[in-house]
Amino acid sequence: MFSWKKALSKVCELYFSSKMNSNLEWILVGSVGSVLQGCEMTPGDVDIYTRNKEGLDQFAELLKEFSLLDKCEFPHGDNWLSSLEEPTFTQTFSSGFSWTKGSWIIDGFKVEVVHISNSAGIPDSMDGGGIWEGGQFIWSHFKNVEIGPYTIPTVPLEIQLESNLRRKRSDRTQAIIAALQKNGYDKELIDKALSKEHLSYFYSQIG
Repeated sequence: MFSWKKALSKVCELYFSSKMNSNLEWILVGSVGSVLQGCEMTPGDVDIYTRNKEGLDQFAELLKEFSLLDKCEFPHGDNWLSSLEEPTFTQTFSSGFSWTKGSWIIDGFKVEVVHISNSAGIPDSMDGGGIWEGGQFIWSHFKNVEIGPYTIPTVPLEIQLESNLRRKRSDRTQAIIAALQKNGYDKELIDKALSKEHLSYFYSQIG
C-alpha cells in the first residue's frame, strides 16, 4: 500500500472511531484527493482543511499520539511538526492571508490539517471569477471518495483544476484534464468552477 494510503487510512480509522465525527467538518484537498478521483500523480503529503478553527483543534487532539514529545527544533516552515507543547500554529503572510495548521508524520508520511481564517481576497466566485480550492464553495460542492471501508469528502477535480491553473502547475493541470477526459466531468460545475479565461482553455484542451 502506498504510504499516503496508509497515512490517510489511519486518520480515517481514528476519526470514524471517535465521538467527534458528528460535529467536525473537514475535507480532503490537494494531490491525494486528485489521485482518489483518478489522476495519475505522486502525492507529497495528505492535505486536509477544516471548516472551523475548532475542527483543527479537534484533529490535533485526535492525532496527538503522532505529535512530537518535545517542541519541534525547526521554525514554522515546511519541516515544522506538531508537538504536545505546540500542536498548531497560526501564520499570517504579508498579503493578509492567514491560516492555522498542524502537521504530523503518520506511517512515514506527512499529514497536514489546516484552517484558513483570512483568504486575503483570493478570488472565489461561481459567476466568472473561479472557485478557489480553499474557499467557501467547497463545502457545498464536495465529492465523496472511498479509501478502503471509509467514505470521505474531497474537493472535485473541476475545482482543483481552477486552483492549479492559477498556480501554473502544468503537471497537475494536465493530469487533472486527462482524468476528466477519461472519466467524464460535471459540465455545470466546470462552468462555475473555472474562471472565464481558464474555461476557454479547458474546452480547447478537451477538443
